[in-house]
Amino acid sequence: MYKSFYSLSREPFAKETDPSEAYQGASFQEALRALEYVKRTRGIGLLIGEPGAGKTFALRALKESLNPS
Repeated sequence: MYKSFYSLSREPFAKETDPSEAYQGASFQEALRALEYVKRTRGIGLLIGEPGAGKTFALRALKESLNPS
């Protein structure tokens, strides 16, 4: 019902949202930079935040940049 009211083509908060379609605000970009650093240095990191802050979404975005092999 709300999709037609707001003229949306898909669910706005679905779990399968493509990371490339996300709003990449400053805090999201900062999290991605930190995750990229951990990836580049092959280090260990801890990603913490409030529920709904986008931790899982940031990890999914990082996963998209990994080599599948």
